Amino acid sequence: MKTVVMISTRGSGAFRHDLLKAPENARFIGMYSEYDVDNVTDAQRAYLDEIHVLPCGQPDPTVAESSLIDRDRARTLIHGLLEETSREDLAILCYDERNLLLAAELRGEFGLSGPRYEDILPFRDKCLMKERVRAAGVRVPAFGRYDTEAAGADPAAYYAKIADEVGLPFVLKPVDGNSADGVFMISSRADHDAATAGGFHRPYEYEEFVKGTMYSVNIVSQGGSSVFAGVTEYLVNSTQVQEGRTNVDVNLIDSDPRVPRMIAFGERALDALGRPDGASHLELFRTADDELVFLEVAARFKGMAGVEAMQRNYGVALVNLSVEIESGLESEPYDGEQIYCYDGVLPKRAGVVESLVEPDIESDYEMSWKLRPGQVIGQGESLSDNGGTFLVWNKDYEAIYRDFQRFAHYTPVTYRQ
Repeated sequence: MKTVVMISTRGSGAFRHDLLKAPENARFIGMYSEYDVDNVTDAQRAYLDEIHVLPCGQPDPTVAESSLIDRDRARTLIHGLLEETSREDLAILCYDERNLLLAAELRGEFGLSGPRYEDILPFRDKCLMKERVRAAGVRVPAFGRYDTEAAGADPAAYYAKIADEVGLPFVLKPVDGNSADGVFMISSRADHDAATAGGFHRPYEYEEFVKGTMYSVNIVSQGGSSVFAGVTEYLVNSTQVQEGRTNVDVNLIDSDPRVPRMIAFGERALDALGRPDGASHLELFRTADDELVFLEVAARFKGMAGVEAMQRNYGVALVNLSVEIESGLESEPYDGEQIYCYDGVLPKRAGVVESLVEPDIESDYEMSWKLRPGQVIGQGESLSDNGGTFLVWNKDYEAIYRDFQRFAHYTPVTYRQ
């Protein structure tokens, strides 16, 4: 009997338990933070043998941080499982950025198979990540670790140093962040002082602002090779969602000449980082001069409704594929209709919601609103702290791509004046 521990709901919602070839030979155990457990779906509860609710591992967390589970409680649970299960039959799976290092630490501590701390650290420390990728000859933005002591001693001089080193505007962001959580665009000394006024509760970096179109390369790896790869084009930069823009990224058709070039770029970066088995989500910029610039990469699937959209678009049960690679549990092929599909994230800003506006597009779509008319809401602080998500699908690629472009002018929420 294989025991599979799934940490966090993020990324695991698209897992198809009904596709397992021998479900009777496996039991699934979920570990969720006190905030994340509400996201466990009825479909997940139907196959989970146990659900454990753990304290959040981060005091006063942001939405993006809220899924982190308590390390000591997780360690106690794994220790208990090993009293009834062999190490060979226990697998820890995680597709959530906030828990990736914890999952790796647990594997290492208890001698379990799968990526260890040293394998995942380059995917969580953005400075170490870019150092290794740059050493492999991949273009990365100019960057550096933010020195809070130097900034505190002489803010004006430190701001001038950064501006001279990477130019204006530049970006301040957490070294271990995700979902554009805690990211600041700095165009002036006033911006810098405002961003740093409250201090940082975790390490930060500064980074050159790269102007260009953003893309993602999504790969599933096994034994150092890609067993799946696809590319998405973003409508806007992720940080623009907090500014009120709808974030959509379309799965590019495989015949698009950008696809093989960007996959090769992504594979080169992954190889520089050691390329652990399983999913990866890499983001890059393509500049007006057709230069590809590495931004960052995570050892997980893309977030929000992105995995579900990719599975429908490519006709591949991607989470099941990764589960098979990481645990040995085999699945039947994807049994849904293969149809062009992509996802989007809805912005929100502080105010009182007046109305929710449906998109005017050619394709079929499904909205998953988190808002309602009359609701008082705060400003979205990250991609995770959004107004909802949606899926768009169509058998006609040209039509669905036209709709992708239409979302540039879509305002999903009106607010009372």
